[in-house]
Amino acid sequence: MEGQGKTDRHRCASAIKILKITTMILFVAFVAFAFIYVFHGMFDVPSINFSHTASQLGDVSNIRRQADNLFAWDAVKNATYYVVEANGTQFTVDKCQWLCPNEMNVDIIRVKAVDASGRHGDSDWSYCDVSPNN
Repeated sequence: MEGQGKTDRHRCASAIKILKITTMILFVAFVAFAFIYVFHGMFDVPSINFSHTASQLGDVSNIRRQADNLFAWDAVKNATYYVVEANGTQFTVDKCQWLCPNEMNVDIIRVKAVDASGRHGDSDWSYCDVSPNN
């Protein structure tokens, strides 16, 4: 009978060890899933339904100087706003014109159309030589 007691104690210790390991695994899994849930919630990751995504916006065209520092271009269908880049600095404008700051000495600007709704991809950059000689 004495040997039987050791076996029962051994079985009980093994069961407790398995219970501890299982509890630890479940705890680690819970923490991992909670971390992933919180981490994913920190970033607004838009989902894209490719079946409803239209093609990319058309390119900006007819970029021209209207006055000394005022530049304009033709509207792009479905564009929400435009991004103008001059000397590495980007400006966001909601109209088809941009007033260049007086202190900037700009030779080339580039403009692209953006659709904030996400239904269309941004247009490619369109370049324009706006140096005083042109």
